[in-house]
Amino acid sequence: MSSENDGVLYDSAKSIKKEGNFEGSIITRCVDEFNSVIFSDNIKISDSEGISINNALQVGFKLIYNKKNAFSEKIGTLIIEDFSTVEYVIKIPYEIMTLFDEGQFSEAFPFTIRLLHTAGLYFDDYEHGINHLDFFKGEILKNPISIIMNGIILADRVVINETGDPVFYDCLIIGRNEKENLSVSYEPLMNVKKLFASVQYIIILGIEELKI
Repeated sequence: MSSENDGVLYDSAKSIKKEGNFEGSIITRCVDEFNSVIFSDNIKISDSEGISINNALQVGFKLIYNKKNAFSEKIGTLIIEDFSTVEYVIKIPYEIMTLFDEGQFSEAFPFTIRLLHTAGLYFDDYEHGINHLDFFKGEILKNPISIIMNGIILADRVVINETGDPVFYDCLIIGRNEKENLSVSYEPLMNVKKLFASVQYIIILGIEELKI
């Protein structure tokens, strides 16, 4: 199932900017040093004041002591005055979010690895690259987030198959079509072959950030 454009609140590529207060499942794709993504349910967009985000979770990579480290940080209030540091802000349609919620794997499933702290599973970089895919081959990892081909995959779980490629289950996918329009889709399964897709990174969210 997919939906195009209806929930786009801001898109730098298409000069879309909807001013106002918005609530729901909102994803902000940043153009910053962290290559970060922000998940929130309350956002305000103003041409004069910028983008104000409340009670959010920011995910990305930081360079610490010359080493890339994945992070997830809760945000009380973040005000982004410079629109050029944001690629897009998109609200996930309710019906797609419902499908995603209904597909969630049982937390009690015994063979699922749920990391306590957020960690980088994969980061495509010549100097600071990370690749733990072979180490977790055949395992079920909970709560992955991936940046791939300028899109975002938010999944319930990921399994690294026998060829070392990630297979995502119960996925929200945000990306652009052939006309560069933003779209949101739900897929129960997505097999990503690294040789044919530009996977920038895969982060596994730690359960310490997911507790309410």
